[in-house]
Amino acid sequence: MVLIPAGTFEMGDSKNEPEIYMKRSRPVHTVELDAFYMDSREVTNGQYGVFMEQTGHRKPYYWNDTKYNQTNQPVVGVDWNDAVAYAKWAGKRLPTEAEWEYAARGGLAGKRYPWGDEITHDDANYGSKGGIPTVVGSYPANGYGLYDMAGNVWEWCQDWYDKDYYNNSPTKNPPGPGTGSSRVLRGGSWSYGTSYLRVAHRNYNGPYGRYLGSGFRCVSGSN
Repeated sequence: MVLIPAGTFEMGDSKNEPEIYMKRSRPVHTVELDAFYMDSREVTNGQYGVFMEQTGHRKPYYWNDTKYNQTNQPVVGVDWNDAVAYAKWAGKRLPTEAEWEYAARGGLAGKRYPWGDEITHDDANYGSKGGIPTVVGSYPANGYGLYDMAGNVWEWCQDWYDKDYYNNSPTKNPPGPGTGSSRVLRGGSWSYGTSYLRVAHRNYNGPYGRYLGSGFRCVSGSN
């Protein structure tokens, strides 16, 4: 894990991107966060395998598929509840949506991606170029030392999803809505285009879906 320092940032789509789904990443609003620790890489099949051995937890949906079950690939086919169970076992938790975006920005302000405004296949795994999730840490880290914050696999966050949450979220350590029907996913995946890899982009899905492109990483500390 790496330390993500306390700080304040502008959360959301400051560039007014044209896609209609980017409207849910606005308005831009100021968020203040306490320091926390975050996994430098997405949770791997190897790590998840130890968790299953010690707890008897069920296998991810694609566990027996050789395209997705290599030891150092990120685990996929886990639902939100699986991710929460792993995090609790590891003495950690899932990141809030605000923590995830703040960490993904890596100390940069107002940029599209964790490294800047432009993107190539040297930066991340996206657009089905490789056809599978790559070994975690295969691409350069961002300014906080975090790998694959764009592309590779979608990452579950702690929050319920509400398209209007940005209109009234707390400034300090926003925890997300109190209720909902879907959970937040961030970061894009190997099969999605570049617009979904933007640090401001918000995705969501039902918490019980074991989706092919969905994985996670954990945090620990305040909140």
